[in-house]
Amino acid sequence: MNNDLEVKNRILAKANEMFQSYGFSKVTMEEIASDLGISKKTLYKHFSNKEHLLKEILNNIKCEVDDFIEELISHKSMEFIEKLKRFMNFIAKQGTRLEGPIVRDLMKSHPEFWRDIEEFRKKKAYSNLSRLIEQGIKSGIFRKDVNTEVVVLAYVSSIHSLINPEVLARLPISADQVFKDLVKILFEGIFTVEGRKKYNTSTLIKDNYGESVI
Repeated sequence: MNNDLEVKNRILAKANEMFQSYGFSKVTMEEIASDLGISKKTLYKHFSNKEHLLKEILNNIKCEVDDFIEELISHKSMEFIEKLKRFMNFIAKQGTRLEGPIVRDLMKSHPEFWRDIEEFRKKKAYSNLSRLIEQGIKSGIFRKDVNTEVVVLAYVSSIHSLINPEVLARLPISADQVFKDLVKILFEGIFTVEGRKKYNTSTLIKDNYGESVI
């Protein structure tokens, strides 16, 4: 049983690596099996086709994002400024996922998967960002006269308009930097005077929070 799980995880890791490097359409099941040094029979025992593999990879990524954000926002002893910086760092890192061949490939050849990714981002933005902003208001870092729904809507609209491969390809900066600038602009506008002061003088403690990905 444990061996089956280990093999399945190895397959997922290798498939994800190859999809990111070459795109989804250009990688075959045979190539994945060959790179892993396993038989096609073993590969097909765990995954019926490439679409099955990709769906599993995306589900795993969604779980990683859910776990990270939930743990961060629910953390009770962490200072809000530290929590905010970890959140911004995490969001910015997600931009790197939009610069490889796989995203352009999915948008062109498998739009159903890309729509699923966009819906997930939108749903999480509405729920998680709203909670974060409310915490910021209670802690005195964000202004009390802020309309949370408007801020979240502005964020979601900006993400939808800017954070896609076609737009990013025309910009002279990386997706990671676009994320950083977008989130910075968003939060700069709702800081209290004291909140801005604390944000500008604080430093981010690097640990597993800052190193996570989506």
